[in-house]
Amino acid sequence: MIPKIIPKIIPKIIPKTIPKIIPKIIHQTWKNKIIPENWKEGVESFKKKHPKFKYKLWTDDKMEKFVISEYPNFYDTYMSYKYNIQRCDVFRYLVLYKYGGLYVDMDVVCNKEIDSLLKYDIIFAKSSNVETSFTNSFFMVKPKHEFIKFCIDNLPDYINSYSYFGKHFHIMNSTGPTFLSKMIKKYNITNINNCYVLSNDEFAGDCNVCNEDVCKGGIYFRHIKGQTWNSFDSYFLNFCLCNYLKIKTNINSLIT
Repeated sequence: MIPKIIPKIIPKIIPKTIPKIIPKIIHQTWKNKIIPENWKEGVESFKKKHPKFKYKLWTDDKMEKFVISEYPNFYDTYMSYKYNIQRCDVFRYLVLYKYGGLYVDMDVVCNKEIDSLLKYDIIFAKSSNVETSFTNSFFMVKPKHEFIKFCIDNLPDYINSYSYFGKHFHIMNSTGPTFLSKMIKKYNITNINNCYVLSNDEFAGDCNVCNEDVCKGGIYFRHIKGQTWNSFDSYFLNFCLCNYLKIKTNINSLIT
């Protein structure tokens, strides 16, 4: 009698899928629908590398209507800012709290798709210019994140911050990167769950305000020339920073 052969059943291995917490939305802002020629590379790079992402360009008019509709109690504060760049800074918090997704400045080029980062609740990046500061040129976050709400709630208290120290310091401290850095310190980043901070190699790499025309960038992003809101004080401070970095580099090369 020939024994009956029972086939061996091999269980099918189903690969684990990484949950996507951050929505696939790219937010950018500009005063109108006409993208400056020198920034089209950046805008198109994000669209090309993320064909399944929804792209939202928020003009000044659309931003104001959004605030009226979604944050009517904040509208007077929003319109009271002296400079339009401050409203653009503030809008990042407002729109990301509502919809979540990615906000990125137009003077940033995408080197690599960001799908692998969608598993986090919120993502920050350190400034490529000042090591102790975070940048507000880039955020990724899920909707209704408690830290973003914390930032929005604190904005009115900083509206006149450094207002007597010139345009640059006022913007940086009232709505810009310094404001964000203060909020992260005040909230304590260790209290933010599932948070990720891009390393310099991941974010901007060798790029900083001194070499945006020639830098290669980081794993994910590369900076190109921006600074549209800068005035004399910003140019002077950038000049000082760039010369300091040159001196620091020369000294380090002599030591090593």
